[in-house]
Amino acid sequence: MTRRIVCIQGSPRPRGNTRAMAALALEAARRQGAEVTEIDALKLTFRHPGCTGCRKCQASEVFRCTVDDELGRAVATLPDHDVILVATPIYWWSYTAQIKMVIDRMFCLSKFAPDGRVRSALAGRTLALLATGGGALEDNLDLLERQWSIPAAYLGCPFVSCLFPDTPPEAGALARDPAAAARARDFGRRLAGA
Repeated sequence: MTRRIVCIQGSPRPRGNTRAMAALALEAARRQGAEVTEIDALKLTFRHPGCTGCRKCQASEVFRCTVDDELGRAVATLPDHDVILVATPIYWWSYTAQIKMVIDRMFCLSKFAPDGRVRSALAGRTLALLATGGGALEDNLDLLERQWSIPAAYLGCPFVSCLFPDTPPEAGALARDPAAAARARDFGRRLAGA
């Protein structure tokens, strides 16, 4: 069965390290037969940046944001994929703001009942993270990894990650590191077989 992977690109740098490593991973996944779609979070138009907290999505049986804009329509496609990959550099111990908008809108993909039960359109999908950071892994990228792995576990989603600490600041430099490039490609092959 062909794995369907969607990559949500969140790096503000078009030729930055995160996009370069994601490109290597996605190309490796394609070579393994995966169907790959990319959503560039920086290019999504929106009426509201992120979730407004209106909770109208919780009153509906449909797993979709009630704010009808390009951001909401992109989020609505996520359950159509087997793997949801977030590709982001770490900015101030977290995702970029552009990725955060997408993640906040993903609230509509789960239904939270008053008795604590949760139904999610993402259940069983693999949530994945590819992240780069200029600092060490500890107290840096590991915090970002927890921000994605905890919701994955809560929603019943397998989780995988590929983290690149101590990334050089020069755009695209990480992809010229043979060991880092090999890790990115291995990660892509892993996603294709997830």
